[in-house]
Amino acid sequence: MTGTDPNDNDPRLSRRALLAGAAGLAGLAVAACAGPDRPRAAATGRPLASPTTSSPASPSASPAADPAAVKANELGVIPVMMYHRITPTVAGEFDMTPKDFRAQLQRLFHEGYRPVRTIDLARGEMNVAAGYTPVVLTFDDGYADQFRMSGGQLDPECAVAIILDVAKEFPDCAPAGSFNINNDPFGLSTATARATGLRTLHELGFEIANHTFGHDNLGRLDSAGVQRDFVQLQRLVREAVPEASVLTMALPFGVEPANRALASRGTWQGDDYTNEAVLLVGANPSTSPFSPTFAPAAIPRIRGTSWHGGTAAFTGTYWLDYLSRHRSRRYVSAGNPGHVTVPRALAGQVAPRFRDRLVTY
Repeated sequence: MTGTDPNDNDPRLSRRALLAGAAGLAGLAVAACAGPDRPRAAATGRPLASPTTSSPASPSASPAADPAAVKANELGVIPVMMYHRITPTVAGEFDMTPKDFRAQLQRLFHEGYRPVRTIDLARGEMNVAAGYTPVVLTFDDGYADQFRMSGGQLDPECAVAIILDVAKEFPDCAPAGSFNINNDPFGLSTATARATGLRTLHELGFEIANHTFGHDNLGRLDSAGVQRDFVQLQRLVREAVPEASVLTMALPFGVEPANRALASRGTWQGDDYTNEAVLLVGANPSTSPFSPTFAPAAIPRIRGTSWHGGTAAFTGTYWLDYLSRHRSRRYVSAGNPGHVTVPRALAGQVAPRFRDRLVTY
């Protein structure tokens, strides 16, 4: 987030109101994701886990489950969690302690959520097993406490290490998530360090995504500046990990460019970029990608936080409690990739372009 001012007085950055909508499943928060300087502590802890493939593992082949038995509903809502600093010292609403982050992951996985990446949501390719609900774990700004390693070891208190560790408690849980980075990801200040760090993250199965090169307020940039911001970050990733594709992004400060289309695609100095998903800054679950209301260029997220005990309205605990009480509103997989499975009564609510993949019960 080099060059940003956490005390910016732009009203679009300071607005904190959350607007509840129909059925308690709508809300929006436009809020800054700026914060204090990123920590640069040396990594200590357990050895780095062996790399996996660059994509989350799919459930093993098995006979299709009875959709009625698992109450499959692939039109239900999907939590897209938004995290920033994972730090013992909570100084603001975007901070979460490692202890609370671990507890939230344990709750998610225990309650039947399985992690996927932003690109999986955007494409409707969330291959989680029957009876489970996808959850997208997203991280903004590339703070070192999200991914910190030294000498081949991960800091056990960083977000990646905690995800890997908690996933081990659930044998069918493949670690996944999306890291929306800027020009100084995770404090990796040299080209060699960036190549090593970003390659490790990629090989562990995590998505490297775009948060713009300078973490700029896109609403203040001209069209050329917006496109430059995306392309420069894309080039940084390509230099570090040539085989990694940067295909999704999170809006800095939740602010769109004046030309909204440039958040999704553009070109600068001969390089094109395409963001198949654009992430907002709050404050409710996403609709299913198979719903006609799904808008990949405006995907809402739920804030993970320890601020005020992590119990504020429309944050992680609030929504997990809500979806625990209203399980029928959750997306529940039928474990039948390539198809869209819903109760017969909901068949008419599937987006027309997916009707040829429809399975009802």
